[in-house]
Amino acid sequence: MRKIILLAALSLILFCGCVYDRGIILFNTQPITRENALSDEKIFEEGQKIYYLFIAPKKMQNKYIRVQIFKMTDLAPLGGAEIVRTKDFRLMKDERYYHSDYFTLYTKGKYVMQVFSIDDLQHPLSIGDFYIK
Repeated sequence: MRKIILLAALSLILFCGCVYDRGIILFNTQPITRENALSDEKIFEEGQKIYYLFIAPKKMQNKYIRVQIFKMTDLAPLGGAEIVRTKDFRLMKDERYYHSDYFTLYTKGKYVMQVFSIDDLQHPLSIGDFYIK
Protein backbone atom coordinates (compact mmCIF):
# COMPACT_ATOMS: atom_id res chain seq x y z
CA MET A 1 0.00 0.00 0.00
CA ARG A 2 2.86 2.36 0.80
CA LYS A 3 4.43 1.75 -2.58
CA ILE A 4 1.19 2.69 -4.34
CA ILE A 5 0.87 5.95 -2.39
CA LEU A 6 4.54 6.78 -3.01
CA LEU A 7 4.18 6.00 -6.72
CA ALA A 8 1.03 8.16 -6.97
CA ALA A 9 2.74 11.09 -5.21
CA LEU A 10 5.81 10.77 -7.42
CA SER A 11 3.74 10.67 -10.61
CA LEU A 12 1.82 13.78 -9.52
CA ILE A 13 5.07 15.64 -9.04
CA LEU A 14 6.56 14.51 -12.34
CA PHE A 15 3.53 14.87 -14.58
CA CYS A 16 1.89 17.97 -13.17
CA GLY A 17 2.47 20.86 -15.58
CA CYS A 18 0.88 23.54 -13.43
CA VAL A 19 4.02 25.20 -12.08
CA TYR A 20 5.07 28.49 -13.68
CA ASP A 21 8.26 30.45 -13.16
CA ARG A 22 7.33 33.81 -11.71
CA GLY A 23 9.30 37.01 -11.70
CA ILE A 24 9.06 39.68 -9.03
CA ILE A 25 7.64 43.19 -8.86
CA LEU A 26 9.18 45.73 -6.49
CA PHE A 27 7.31 48.92 -5.58
CA ASN A 28 8.76 52.17 -4.24
CA THR A 29 7.93 55.86 -3.72
CA GLN A 30 11.19 56.96 -5.37
CA PRO A 31 12.62 56.04 -8.78
CA ILE A 32 14.21 52.62 -8.34
CA THR A 33 18.00 52.61 -8.27
CA ARG A 34 20.66 50.21 -6.99
CA GLU A 35 20.58 51.85 -3.58
CA ASN A 36 16.84 51.52 -2.94
CA ALA A 37 15.95 48.44 -5.03
CA LEU A 38 15.67 46.20 -1.99
CA SER A 39 13.39 48.55 -0.02
CA ASP A 40 10.09 47.23 -1.36
CA GLU A 41 7.06 49.24 -0.22
CA LYS A 42 3.43 48.10 -0.18
CA ILE A 43 1.49 51.10 1.21
CA PHE A 44 1.11 54.38 -0.70
CA GLU A 45 -0.85 57.62 -0.36
CA GLU A 46 -3.56 58.74 -2.79
CA GLY A 47 -2.07 60.65 -5.74
CA GLN A 48 1.48 59.54 -4.95
CA LYS A 49 3.69 58.27 -7.76
CA ILE A 50 4.24 54.53 -7.49
CA TYR A 51 7.46 53.39 -9.11
CA TYR A 52 7.84 49.72 -9.94
CA LEU A 53 10.51 47.36 -11.19
CA PHE A 54 9.51 44.09 -12.84
CA ILE A 55 12.27 41.47 -12.96
CA ALA A 56 11.57 38.57 -15.32
CA PRO A 57 12.20 34.96 -14.29
CA LYS A 58 14.26 34.44 -17.46
CA LYS A 59 15.12 36.39 -20.59
CA MET A 60 11.96 37.38 -22.45
CA GLN A 61 12.03 36.46 -26.12
CA ASN A 62 9.20 38.74 -27.23
CA LYS A 63 9.31 42.51 -27.69
CA TYR A 64 6.15 43.44 -25.77
CA ILE A 65 4.73 42.99 -22.28
CA ARG A 66 1.35 43.95 -20.84
CA VAL A 67 1.08 45.53 -17.39
CA GLN A 68 -2.37 45.27 -15.84
CA ILE A 69 -3.55 46.79 -12.55
CA PHE A 70 -6.85 45.89 -10.98
CA LYS A 71 -8.58 46.81 -7.75
CA MET A 72 -9.93 44.18 -5.38
CA THR A 73 -13.49 45.16 -4.44
CA ASP A 74 -16.81 43.57 -3.54
CA LEU A 75 -18.68 45.81 -5.98
CA ALA A 76 -17.05 44.51 -9.17
CA PRO A 77 -19.02 41.97 -11.24
CA LEU A 78 -16.04 39.81 -12.26
CA GLY A 79 -15.24 38.01 -9.03
CA GLY A 80 -14.25 41.10 -7.10
CA ALA A 81 -11.66 42.47 -9.52
CA GLU A 82 -12.13 45.78 -11.30
CA ILE A 83 -9.54 46.51 -14.01
CA VAL A 84 -8.12 49.98 -13.44
CA ARG A 85 -5.25 50.22 -15.92
CA THR A 86 -3.81 48.16 -18.77
CA LYS A 87 -0.83 49.24 -20.80
CA ASP A 88 1.47 47.52 -23.29
CA PHE A 89 5.18 48.31 -23.33
CA ARG A 90 7.78 47.67 -26.00
CA LEU A 91 10.99 46.27 -24.57
CA MET A 92 14.35 47.41 -25.85
CA LYS A 93 17.11 44.85 -26.44
CA ASP A 94 18.78 45.64 -23.11
CA GLU A 95 15.46 45.39 -21.22
CA ARG A 96 14.70 41.71 -21.86
CA TYR A 97 15.20 40.88 -18.17
CA TYR A 98 13.35 43.81 -16.55
CA HIS A 99 10.98 46.74 -16.99
CA SER A 100 10.62 49.88 -14.88
CA ASP A 101 8.02 52.65 -14.91
CA TYR A 102 5.61 54.51 -12.63
CA PHE A 103 1.90 55.28 -12.32
CA THR A 104 -0.46 57.22 -10.03
CA LEU A 105 -3.75 56.10 -8.47
CA TYR A 106 -6.26 58.32 -6.70
CA THR A 107 -8.65 55.83 -5.04
CA LYS A 108 -8.08 53.99 -1.76
CA GLY A 109 -8.07 50.20 -1.75
CA LYS A 110 -6.12 47.04 -2.38
CA TYR A 111 -4.59 46.71 -5.84
CA VAL A 112 -2.88 43.91 -7.74
CA MET A 113 -0.42 44.31 -10.61
CA GLN A 114 0.17 41.58 -13.17
CA VAL A 115 2.78 41.49 -15.92
CA PHE A 116 2.11 39.30 -18.95
CA SER A 117 4.07 38.28 -21.98
CA ILE A 118 2.09 39.54 -24.96
CA ASP A 119 2.26 35.99 -26.37
CA ASP A 120 0.57 34.41 -23.31
CA LEU A 121 -2.12 36.52 -21.65
CA GLN A 122 -3.41 33.59 -19.57
CA HIS A 123 -0.37 33.06 -17.32
CA PRO A 124 1.21 36.14 -15.72
CA LEU A 125 4.98 36.42 -15.53
CA SER A 126 4.64 38.13 -12.18
CA ILE A 127 2.02 39.26 -9.66
CA GLY A 128 2.41 41.90 -6.95
CA ASP A 129 -0.01 43.63 -4.59
CA PHE A 130 -0.06 47.02 -2.84
CA TYR A 131 -2.42 49.33 -0.96
CA ILE A 132 -3.53 52.94 -1.41
CA LYS A 133 -4.56 54.50 1.90
